[in-house]
Amino acid sequence: MTTWFGLSSALLGSLVLATLGCGDPPSNNVSASNGDSDSDSTSATGVTATDGTVTAGGSDSDSGETDGTGSASMTSLPTTGEPTSTSNGSATSSTTADTEATATTSPVTDSGATDTDTTVGPGTTLDPETSSTTDSSTTGPDCIPTEEICNDLDDDCNGIVDDVDVGGDGICDCLNIAIFGNEGANPSAEFQGWLEAQGTQVDRISLDGTPIDAVTLEKYDIVILDWLVRNYSAEEAATIRTWVEGGGGLMSMTGHTNNNTVVDRPNSIIAPMGLAYNQSKGFFGGPVTQWTPHPITEGITSVSFYGGLYVDIVEDGVALNEVIGTLPQGPVAVGQTRLDGKLFIFGDEWIEFDSEWQQIPQIKQFWVNILAWLSPQNFCTIPQ
Repeated sequence: MTTWFGLSSALLGSLVLATLGCGDPPSNNVSASNGDSDSDSTSATGVTATDGTVTAGGSDSDSGETDGTGSASMTSLPTTGEPTSTSNGSATSSTTADTEATATTSPVTDSGATDTDTTVGPGTTLDPETSSTTDSSTTGPDCIPTEEICNDLDDDCNGIVDDVDVGGDGICDCLNIAIFGNEGANPSAEFQGWLEAQGTQVDRISLDGTPIDAVTLEKYDIVILDWLVRNYSAEEAATIRTWVEGGGGLMSMTGHTNNNTVVDRPNSIIAPMGLAYNQSKGFFGGPVTQWTPHPITEGITSVSFYGGLYVDIVEDGVALNEVIGTLPQGPVAVGQTRLDGKLFIFGDEWIEFDSEWQQIPQIKQFWVNILAWLSPQNFCTIPQ
């Protein structure tokens, strides 16, 4: 009986194979195989195709990155280079399947797939309506962590763009800063040298009547108003306001000389945004020791103030204004959040002079706080 049964089974198997060999199989039939695969697909789960796409476990993508460079030297002209970035891409393959066919623990292959990189692995269901694979597993992160560099991309996938601080000093190395106007009357090389030493790109511009336009501003993350050489037109002020509202950070100093130029010139830029220097109480001194809790005032107890002005505030229904430093004459340090951007208006300029940097250690921390707060959202934010 055993010998006969084996012979019968062999004959029956041959008959089945001969029958299946006659004619073409239905075009919508999907066959399960145990380790065999056709030339168009791969049965292994999570195999990486030659084009960089991970299949059968979700799609992955490669991101391009362009290294941004910045000069550490002060210059009288704006830089011309712009960070560039490339966008991520992903490839998706589709298959056609029988309406009743589903994958089991064995790999499923589809000889009708048109993409030679398509793979279908365990746990995958073929959707008859969309003719594509529906993966029940997680697709994985879109971002692949790499070393963070200055390229306007979030290379390390932490949600912050260009957060590079090689020296650990709390200043983002990727900031592009423009200083409008001339240096103050006293030496300030230590302040300027410190900015350069942080790795930031610093340009001193607007030293003449050359108009300020959007193309000039888009190169910078932060603009600092120093000893301005002229008043600015309403058109220029509107351009600067648009830049701030789009995410820029603007800081203003004053008190460089005892005349109206240090009032009118910065006011031509900041007054349309509801903040203005007021000379009605004359020029007065400090130091400033009365502070309101704010990111700019963290760790600060006393800051120099010699021959400065107080700040008027006009609420315009757009901005949020915060008085963070005062003297008896009025507010002398005001922070404003304006849509996606920020302003910090300070009533004096002595915080940039070498004498103060050498004598008052908190001056450097004050600047660290200012630049960190003015930096664009989700960009160059260094934990303090």
